[in-house]
Amino acid sequence: MKTRSPVLALAAALVVPGLGHVYAGPFARGLGFLLGIAVLPPLTCRLALAGLGLACVPALVVCAGVVAGVALYAWSVADAWKCARRVPEDDPLRPWQRPLVYALSTVVAYLFVLVPFTSYARTNLVETFKAPTASMVPAIFPGDRFLADKRVNRLGGIPLARGDVALFIYPDNRTHMFVKRIIGLPGDAIELDGNRVRVNGRDLQGAEVRDLGDPVRNRLLDDHVAFSESGDRGAYTVLWKKDAPAVRQSLVVPSGQVFVLGDNRGTSVDSRKFGTVPVADVKAVAKQVLVSFGAGEGMRWSRLGKTIE
Repeated sequence: MKTRSPVLALAAALVVPGLGHVYAGPFARGLGFLLGIAVLPPLTCRLALAGLGLACVPALVVCAGVVAGVALYAWSVADAWKCARRVPEDDPLRPWQRPLVYALSTVVAYLFVLVPFTSYARTNLVETFKAPTASMVPAIFPGDRFLADKRVNRLGGIPLARGDVALFIYPDNRTHMFVKRIIGLPGDAIELDGNRVRVNGRDLQGAEVRDLGDPVRNRLLDDHVAFSESGDRGAYTVLWKKDAPAVRQSLVVPSGQVFVLGDNRGTSVDSRKFGTVPVADVKAVAKQVLVSFGAGEGMRWSRLGKTIE
């Protein structure tokens, strides 16, 4: 009578990568599959971050990582089936090939291998977000699914800079994440005067922008005026409603806080309404569009791989 059932090996491998191999016999081979699948998320995230700024590279890396993970998982399941079939019929069970050991292996694999590696990648490296509103147009459109760098506010991570497109916990509802542009850092003097923004006495506004890059975005210029603004890492474009009432405001950003504005200044709910944001609540910086779908437009091919400036 065969002591290893290929069906049970397959079922175990479906539950946890490598568990079918523990049942079939080749423990080290199963451990290799488990670790290989576990390290793919952080490895993929690292490679995606290395490719930021290169058109479509992060998106391709993420897709390749997903495909590789699925392929390795399928391989581990098929291999467990084959290993069980190759076991001689009279091969005895080892002392560690018992239901209790399988149950403990499942718990250990999830709690100490699969979940920690995946959680580390999402918490410390990158995460994808979807823009629900037009408050950051023209940098981010509703329907954009974009990659965000989460190595901010961490030891050895990336410091925040003026002009960064930050994702942060919304002060008025901490269950929501907002995305806005950082205009002022702690201690900066901010002046809002109509459609002009000054930081420490320096006017951020540059030349008027008359071409937003494609016909869809250019339609925004029917009732908006666009200007270039400059941040610490480069220039970006903002929109102001035509004939909007002039608003004047001035403040000094408190210690440990940042001042944020949406790029679509006429429709954005930002620090003009809810005040400054604690630096500790900034969780990521938006970097690159992975994919974009517009209502009634379908796939926006021109936005694939678009760097968020």
